[in-house]
Amino acid sequence: MTSPLPYGAPTPAFFSGPEGVWNADPVELAARLFVAVFQAQASAPLPQRDVSDVYDAVAALGGYALPAQRIGNTQPLALTVQLAQESILRWERATIATRLSAGSGPVSHTVTMLRFGPGILQAADPVVALRERLG
Repeated sequence: MTSPLPYGAPTPAFFSGPEGVWNADPVELAARLFVAVFQAQASAPLPQRDVSDVYDAVAALGGYALPAQRIGNTQPLALTVQLAQESILRWERATIATRLSAGSGPVSHTVTMLRFGPGILQAADPVVALRERLG
């Protein structure tokens, strides 16, 4: 099953529903999520995605959809946010991507690929490459 992400790149469902994503190996999830989020922008000068795109990509990897209205502490939104943020922290630890908040008034929350990110995207196996990068 594939689920379209807001920016048009279909992502295969690697995990079985919210429970499958929750129980996935955290590094495997982080690597597959990194590819799903940034592959379409691999050659952009400054690849960036809204944090909400990362949430959508987690859901797509699990083969489920998030509610259109994202408020409150409901499932599967709550676990999706937790897993996305854990993956982003792994990306930051590996110096392949980082969070960025900008603006006054309405603040924009994005994730920006860093200079070592393209190496993960170009690796034959991004999961192995991320594991090695995390050392």
